[in-house]
Amino acid sequence: MFYDNICKICKDKGTTPTTILKELGYSTGNVTQWKKGSVPNVELCVAIARHLGITLDYLVTLSTSVQDNSLSESDQEWLDIICRIPADKQEMCKDFLRTHMVIPEKYADEKKA
Repeated sequence: MFYDNICKICKDKGTTPTTILKELGYSTGNVTQWKKGSVPNVELCVAIARHLGITLDYLVTLSTSVQDNSLSESDQEWLDIICRIPADKQEMCKDFLRTHMVIPEKYADEKKA
């Protein structure tokens, strides 16, 4: 329940939901609605999360798990190489790499010869 989450987080941060709403310029009547099971809109949730220095996910679920979106060493190496290509040369490099993804029809006959 959102109300329980916000209360726990505020307690950990040494504040209250009412204080947070006042600091953000929102109606403190929201707290009463949350006690009844209401959930704030996304805009308010984002404002609260930013104000408290937490993720939106943590505010809503109290979950601290982070998805592992890390790149493999090989992918990171490719990314590092690509990022170092000057902007004016990137399109040419992409075209070059695309021609090596599969043997294009127009080059297939030349390779057989």
